[in-house]
Amino acid sequence: MFVKPINGGLFDSVSYIVGNGNEAVLIDAGVPSDKVLAAQEELKTSIKKIILTHGHIDHITYVDDIAAKTNAKVYIHVDDEQAMSDARLNISAFTGSSATFECKYEVLRDGSSMKVGGLEFRVIHTPGHTAGSICIQVENLLFSGDTLFKYGYGRVDLPNGNFSDIYSSIVEKLFVLPGGIIVYPGHGVSTTIIDEIRDNPIKNAVQW
Repeated sequence: MFVKPINGGLFDSVSYIVGNGNEAVLIDAGVPSDKVLAAQEELKTSIKKIILTHGHIDHITYVDDIAAKTNAKVYIHVDDEQAMSDARLNISAFTGSSATFECKYEVLRDGSSMKVGGLEFRVIHTPGHTAGSICIQVENLLFSGDTLFKYGYGRVDLPNGNFSDIYSSIVEKLFVLPGGIIVYPGHGVSTTIIDEIRDNPIKNAVQW
């Protein structure tokens, strides 16, 4: 299995190519297509699916272009699918450049899974940053989008954000995973579940 972080996305978001051999998944689409295609070529693989961790613009802004150039299928959680057509929900309306998206997509739910390159990608619904935020577990790796960061967690003051939900998502769904799982967030550097159990401020946070 390989994991290729692609940095330099909108608002410093990170996308990841995750796969095995000649088949891979792109997690999030906040980086330009030329970077994605270059990474795909470097890895000598083919992106079959694009999984969006949530519907904010910095994670979906290039999805139409990337999907068209890779012919990959696109997936987003059912509770965030409106963000594909609603500039307020994808927060582009607040950036001065409203955007909506036209690519075909399929919806995910908690527990959804798919196999690519012999790897199983399992969806954990982790609402809070948005209603349809998800984390994706692949073996001992977790791609956490904007739910969980190294010593931090996603903001909840944007449309469909909810502190109680993100607290429950992290403490009840993620902190029960094996401590050695490596976490790759949608911004910043990687961490582990055990490090976040020990030091993440979510445990002592109070509701906004």
